[in-house]
Amino acid sequence: MKRCRVIYRLFDDHEEKHYVSSSLDHQELEGLVEKYKKRKEKVYAKDFVKYLTKYDPKAEEVTVKDFYF
Repeated sequence: MKRCRVIYRLFDDHEEKHYVSSSLDHQELEGLVEKYKKRKEKVYAKDFVKYLTKYDPKAEEVTVKDFYF
């Protein structure tokens, strides 16, 4: 069965909001964040997304916009 892609909202150490599309579930992503934090003093979204692509090659930062109708 094909995994659904999820959009996650991340806040990095710059306190900036970023959105990342990934097929990993919440628990898998949390595990990778903890593993990444052990190697890095600060977590920045752009660098984390590069790291994330080792485990989810299609992971990418996405832009989210409001749409009203």
